[in-house]
Amino acid sequence: MLAYQRSRFDGTAVIGTIPLLDFQYGNVWTNIDAPVFEKLEPRLGDRFQVKISCAGKMVFTGELPYVRTFGQVEDGAPLLYLNSLLSVSFALNMHDFAKKHHISSGPDWSVRVEKVAR
Repeated sequence: MLAYQRSRFDGTAVIGTIPLLDFQYGNVWTNIDAPVFEKLEPRLGDRFQVKISCAGKMVFTGELPYVRTFGQVEDGAPLLYLNSLLSVSFALNMHDFAKKHHISSGPDWSVRVEKVAR
């Protein structure tokens, strides 16, 4: 049996895991699907505080803009987008997010995404 944690909304943030990476580009794909993400009432251009941990140890924390296309941020800039499976994903425009931040996938990896107040 595979360890699996469903994504969920905790009242102020959405929480999920990293089941896989887009190895070709280094994008980080989460299991936070669009219906769960929608509970944060996201609008394109909003900013989100993203925290990624492995086995309880913080690996990455940062503020990412929610955009539709990579071209909406500068070369090398981070972004949050919905991938082709309509799941929350993180990337660096024209660079490898996973490699830069030493992020992998599997049941020990967790993600917390919270909308930044305007």
